[in-house]
Amino acid sequence: SSVLSSQEISSVQTSTQLFNGMTVKARSAAREVIATYSVDDIFIELIIQLPSNYPLGSITVESGKRVGVAVQQWRNWMLQLSTYLTHQ
Repeated sequence: SSVLSSQEISSVQTSTQLFNGMTVKARSAAREVIATYSVDDIFIELIIQLPSNYPLGSITVESGKRVGVAVQQWRNWMLQLSTYLTHQ
């Protein structure tokens, strides 16, 4: 599973795909992918962490910084994202 985690993180690091208003960084030592999205006055940061037993364990999604998003809306988004990633 550590090989799979390394491959997933490496694919993010070497990706040349560009997103409008979004930056994606990968930290292989922590098995994390950090996505930062900004548009107008809204700023959102998500931290997606692969477990040590990936793909058997579930992916952890944490919220980093968020500006301009209501708390309830943020919780709904986090729940939806966690559910989506768990069932992939």
